[in-house]
Amino acid sequence: MASNKPINVGIIGLSTKGWGAVAHSPALAHPSLRSTWNITALQTSSAESAAAAKEIHDKTWSGIRAYHGEDATALSQDSDVDVVTISVKAPLHKAAFDKAVAAGKDIFVEYPPGRSLEESLEMRRQVQEKGNIRVVVGLQGRQNATMRKVKQIIDAGKIGKIRSTTVVASVPREARFWQPQITEDVLYLLDKANGATMLNICGGHHLDTLMYLLGPFVSVSATASTQYPETSVLSKTTNEVIRTLPSNVPDHYTFSGPLKSGAHATVVWRSTYPTTPGRTQLLWIIDGETGSIKFESPDLGPLPTGLVNMFNPIATVNGQPLDEYLKAEGIEYSDPQLELNDGEKGGFIEFVRRSWIEYGKSLQGGQGEFATLDDAIEVQRVVDAIERSAERGGVAITLN
Repeated sequence: MASNKPINVGIIGLSTKGWGAVAHSPALAHPSLRSTWNITALQTSSAESAAAAKEIHDKTWSGIRAYHGEDATALSQDSDVDVVTISVKAPLHKAAFDKAVAAGKDIFVEYPPGRSLEESLEMRRQVQEKGNIRVVVGLQGRQNATMRKVKQIIDAGKIGKIRSTTVVASVPREARFWQPQITEDVLYLLDKANGATMLNICGGHHLDTLMYLLGPFVSVSATASTQYPETSVLSKTTNEVIRTLPSNVPDHYTFSGPLKSGAHATVVWRSTYPTTPGRTQLLWIIDGETGSIKFESPDLGPLPTGLVNMFNPIATVNGQPLDEYLKAEGIEYSDPQLELNDGEKGGFIEFVRRSWIEYGKSLQGGQGEFATLDDAIEVQRVVDAIERSAERGGVAITLN
């Protein structure tokens, strides 16, 4: 697709709100990317929502075409769409993905690509059979500038051979995504069959970043528990409790195992504690033979700051702030040219914009650094192994 013309993007799920509206459209809208990317089409669930979305997004992307309904055939076959972006609920990914593959379009799909490991493996098989389709998966934590800087430090051997890594993480209760409190509009997150539980989403995004820095797991042993047997369903508008539901998946996971590098990893993911003074959503330590790196979540109140795919963590190297350490060691941070507006630095728009920059390199004949379908499948292999190990009482599951 190497060309001087912009690459045309159709976004399934680009409404007036949601991830497409708050992440993808702003990420692509910066003048520095407009010569590379152009959003030409959107799709929502209904004619009314599509019309409302067109009215809003036409202010940025003039002439955008609006499709609606659950069938993504028309948008995928639109001759003015080069890349189909799938930014809808996880259980709806594969149906849209199938239409994009059938149309021979390149694809940006959010994580997880499929609801399960098996579904994602089938999606990869389809791509391989079709050929010449380039897929990026929205695992944008690896595009976090802090993580990219730390990778330079680790790869340069600055803290010696990595011996271990330890993670304790959670999401705040006030986010109301998983048990013990959830809003009525995202109830699908509670059902394991939809592939969007706390372990799938939060754990999966963090696992990709961990493996990006430190390499893959050899095996995992896991335990899990349900600390909150009931979940309160709240009204999205009034925050009043509508009803309670039994929790059908664990809300606390502890897993550990050796990495291919020989390092030992221990990870704890928890759902969802209230924001109280001094509570840390993320504490992540990487211990090398001659030094250590520590990540902590910034104190921004009841925002999900423990998610490194959403927020920049506070990072120190041997007790020194990351950027001070880089300067003292004479390490020049290499990064693609990235222009940011006020309020975008250190947040998900920055990370998503960098994903599009890197993906664009690949589509224009170069080589970009982004999460592929293979990367996402490796994450899902670990998540699947964690679930199977926990169900079997902690027996170690070897990863192929």
